Amino acid sequence: MEAELRQRQNPHPAHPAGASCPSCGTSSIRMAFRLLALAARMDMMWLLRDTRSCLLVMTTDLIGTVSGIAGVLLMAARFGGIGGMTQDQVLFLLGYATCIDGLFMLFFGMNNNGMISRVIGRGQFDHMLIQPVPLPLQIFCTGFIPFTGSSVLLGGAAVTAIAAHRIGLASNPLWVPAMIGSLFASLGLILAFSFLIGSSAFWAPVAAEEICMSAVGFFDATKRFPLGGLPLPLQLVYCTVLPAGLVAWLPAARILGLPAAGLTTFFLVLAALFVGSAATLVFRKGLRHYAKYGSNRYTDHAHRR
Repeated sequence: MEAELRQRQNPHPAHPAGASCPSCGTSSIRMAFRLLALAARMDMMWLLRDTRSCLLVMTTDLIGTVSGIAGVLLMAARFGGIGGMTQDQVLFLLGYATCIDGLFMLFFGMNNNGMISRVIGRGQFDHMLIQPVPLPLQIFCTGFIPFTGSSVLLGGAAVTAIAAHRIGLASNPLWVPAMIGSLFASLGLILAFSFLIGSSAFWAPVAAEEICMSAVGFFDATKRFPLGGLPLPLQLVYCTVLPAGLVAWLPAARILGLPAAGLTTFFLVLAALFVGSAATLVFRKGLRHYAKYGSNRYTDHAHRR
């Protein structure tokens, strides 16, 4: 069973990622682009066939995001800035945090790709394993929704651009690549944290089915707040043990040239790599457990049979 599971994860283990595979005539990179194009096409078909519902979903996503950042922005406007940031700097932080939400929705907003505990807990993991596509490619490609899932990212980019113009970042164009790199590091950290926590569904599929929602929701509820007004020990806690400040406040503050718990943006990259490595180890261990016991969805006492 374990050998069969490894074969399903990687149908061609002898070929490294990106190398041509004689048996299928393609490469992992080419397959990834094909999957992304297919996901984009399906998303476009939904938009064209049910435009009214799609526009409604996109609008509600944008309204929900605006309402989520409005409280912090109004506080900054009322007091002329909070947490060691001016009103415009807080606006930049909110734009950065919104861009993270938009990227997560853009690449992992479909098929519960970013909420792996749902896939495992609902017994849908077998559906992925029987596909003739390596499991990592399915996870990172089939949730792509560039048309119906782009409204939050576009809104966040607009907010960030307005804040950058008001602050005067245009004189230093290097902030754009720095922000792009930081955004993907932040996204990687959130995704790794979700998979690290969500892997518990391999052992407790019923109890842990929605645990990824809580893991991602932890970042949603806290990453928008400026932490510069807190004592240094608490800043370090929110950038290490509870990494809510690490994914948005730290990179945004460093881009703006502000101190952030004495840490640099490179610490965010190291944290993403560390949590990603831990998530990979735990996920593989969960796969080995899954190879032995499978899913209880297909038993007589399954909770969703």
